[in-house]
Amino acid sequence: MPRLKKLDVVSIEDLSTAEIERIFTIAEELERSLEQGKSLTSAHNLVMSTLFYEPSTRTRLSFESAMHRLGGAVISSADMQASSAAKGESLADTVRVVSNYADVIVLRHPQDGAARVAAEYATCPIINAGDGSREHPTQTLCDLYILKKKKGYLKGLTVALCGDLKYGRTVHSLIYALARFGANIVAVPTAGMNVPEYVLDRLAAERSYSFSTVTMDELKSLAGGLDALYLTPSAPHQMALFAGGAAGERAPAAEPPAALDAFYVTRLQKERLGSKESPAENYVRFDARALKTHRTQEAVVMHPLPRTNELAYELDEDPRAIYFQQAAAGVPVRMALIAWMIEETAGKDVRLVTPAEGAVRFRAETAPRCVNSNCITRFEGLYLRPRFRAARSVDPNRFNLRCDYCERELSAEFVGHTRSHRYYKFDESMHGFVRQWIADGSLAVFDSVKQAEEHGYEPYKRGPQREILKGGEVSQAVESLADQIVADIPDLADVTLVGVVSHGGLLAMRLRALIEKKTGVHPPCAAVDVYSAADPIRPLDGSEEFSAEGRTIVIVDDVINSGWTVQRAMTMLWQIGRPGAVKLAVLIDRGHRALPIRPNYVGKNIPTSRTERVQVRLAAPGAGATGKAQDRVMLYSMVEPMRESEATR
Repeated sequence: MPRLKKLDVVSIEDLSTAEIERIFTIAEELERSLEQGKSLTSAHNLVMSTLFYEPSTRTRLSFESAMHRLGGAVISSADMQASSAAKGESLADTVRVVSNYADVIVLRHPQDGAARVAAEYATCPIINAGDGSREHPTQTLCDLYILKKKKGYLKGLTVALCGDLKYGRTVHSLIYALARFGANIVAVPTAGMNVPEYVLDRLAAERSYSFSTVTMDELKSLAGGLDALYLTPSAPHQMALFAGGAAGERAPAAEPPAALDAFYVTRLQKERLGSKESPAENYVRFDARALKTHRTQEAVVMHPLPRTNELAYELDEDPRAIYFQQAAAGVPVRMALIAWMIEETAGKDVRLVTPAEGAVRFRAETAPRCVNSNCITRFEGLYLRPRFRAARSVDPNRFNLRCDYCERELSAEFVGHTRSHRYYKFDESMHGFVRQWIADGSLAVFDSVKQAEEHGYEPYKRGPQREILKGGEVSQAVESLADQIVADIPDLADVTLVGVVSHGGLLAMRLRALIEKKTGVHPPCAAVDVYSAADPIRPLDGSEEFSAEGRTIVIVDDVINSGWTVQRAMTMLWQIGRPGAVKLAVLIDRGHRALPIRPNYVGKNIPTSRTERVQVRLAAPGAGATGKAQDRVMLYSMVEPMRESEATR
């Protein structure tokens, strides 16, 4: 048999609707063959490798059983800690090597986007068996297959997704698929476990699809349970809560759904909780009572398994509980997926794939990093650089970039032109310019004015500007900061100064010198680069390690604008330790913030309008004892781009 075509299944979106339907048809045929005890040989001489970097029972064993039942062979690495991965071998090297031993690789990995990386480096097909909290496409095939068998169709079904909808990768793949097949979704998350924004944004932008999110209490608040839910007449797959009297948008009154067709319950993904997240105290507990209302009597109960405490064992004998049938479907459905790959390899038809828009090329100094801390690019950085594509947005005034690996999106508030070294606040008028800059490789993106100016970019066009602080006045403002810190913190021996790169770092060193002069205490000093993917916090006093545990951290920055920079700095601190206290010292407070962050210590309050910007220039350490000759603070007005000739010059 020839080698299988390179048909990677990384996302459920890698399969067209027709291909999913074909896989279901094959699964039905294979189920009958298994029931009749037929011997199958369609995968004879083919070898599957299962690489599981995370524990698995159902997925791994059902894939291996599927391959054996098709007459193929399996080589397995069920515990990657017993493989070369434990020696530090990269994912790319592993799949390149294993591609020589197998015809198809089934991969499970804890990092989001790992399956996409594997697909790029492996020479044989990659099947994603779950990558981080991103997707689990073959579980969705099993879910859809069983749901369709039980209900006879998918379009128009109403499915309630309950539990951990934030980290549940099976849910994310299922949402994309249910939207495509025209089903109605009701999200019922446990508190804090909502469907991620990037999933909602993608559905809205690419499929014009949305659904309502309700609490379990809201779902049960009115008699009949689902009487609280009304369909939006203009789009049957869009749901809206209609309880009456509450604030917010409501859908026009319409006939409520005749019934809920399925509950899809998920366990809490404890292994994916962040360091600052704690397990939900009141996680959903699903039992037979949920099936006793007149709108839920025909609903089936689904669960991808394993279950913990969210699903009562009393449901197991109820014919509406079909979660063990979902698990059993793993064999024929995964057999069907392999058989489909074999069929596609043997066939002459060319699989039509719509070419995606090319990745955006960035210069090293302007390349953004993925906002997802669990993205594979954060862990395999020796050979992987962050890579993005322009993403659709329902808001024309937003420019979104989607990570090519984990598919998380970042919104660039400011864009820059690398040739002119000018930056612009993005709005609808910038779309044409940005498309051109992407095409010629001259686009830069920034989260803030501060980041743009730290990279040496100037605003597109400045309005009136004036110097508001000269060298001596800057020194007085820094001295005032030091005095405030000394007066406020009783034990300066527990203080660590952390300056936000780069001007914050210079200020931190100046403050340390002043504090030492005033008190004799020499506090540790470090710099935090909120835009760095690797080692974002580094000591400035020659020590090899930085510790935040139990210490009073004073974050130092030159200007507080939106507050996002400070928030990122705080997040990075909490990722490496738990400070005893965190305080903020800024040279200039300009008075406008998107986040409710108030500085503890301020050198100078300078009221500004929203179109005005403050620019701080500080002397380098070697520019003299105080650097007065180069210290200054400027205030200028921001003018938005108007003409293409000016924007690209």
